[in-house]
Amino acid sequence: MSPEPLVPDDDEDVEPIPFTPMVPGAKSMVRRTLRPALKAWLRLTVEGADHVPQTGAVLVASTHQSHADSLAIGVAIHRPVHFLGDLHLTTFPVVGSQLPKLGMVPLKRGEADGSAMDVLGILLDDEACVAVYPEGSRSRDGRVHRLRSGVARLAATHQVPVVPASVDGIHDVWPIGSKPRLRGGRVTVRFGPAMDPPEPTPRSRRAFNDTLQVTLADLAGTTTADDFSPFHGGDDT
Repeated sequence: MSPEPLVPDDDEDVEPIPFTPMVPGAKSMVRRTLRPALKAWLRLTVEGADHVPQTGAVLVASTHQSHADSLAIGVAIHRPVHFLGDLHLTTFPVVGSQLPKLGMVPLKRGEADGSAMDVLGILLDDEACVAVYPEGSRSRDGRVHRLRSGVARLAATHQVPVVPASVDGIHDVWPIGSKPRLRGGRVTVRFGPAMDPPEPTPRSRRAFNDTLQVTLADLAGTTTADDFSPFHGGDDT
């Protein structure tokens, strides 16, 4: 993923907060309490969960249409998961300040944030599971847009497998420009077979991105787009 933001919200006045790589353990009270509630809210179906290794470093590269993608992926995967999130999300009442403690790596909108990328590298070296969104920003039209370079660079540098994933139906749960819907929705998280990391060369990384983009579109039952998903496009708020 690129150092650009995961979700484009207005966070110009938000001060960075310290990041501590803490995720509740697989058997922690937090996970035992939250996972059933979130699963019910999402009416979640999971396909291909066996493609996600239970141990060792792995990048889960997912389609991206909603703030709630990370919630769905976190519930779908049984091991603890770290994820990227826009710094602005930490200002949300009650839960915002707790997000970094739940594994979120905050990114600043519109700025290169090398420190967050460094944290991802540290997590992978520590054999963590990290969920990322290679499009860089949420898709407004459901297509899988051109992938940014960061995922391929991370996978190549740290030589970790990449598990492609799609999150279908999530836009109806938390649409772009709207608040999450209390009634939830029907969401399917679908994982594909792990992809070997590319060699650390530009040509290998480009070929990897091309294959990953097509794979994500196939998992989601949609098509690809040649352009990048815009950080400031649509009616996002």
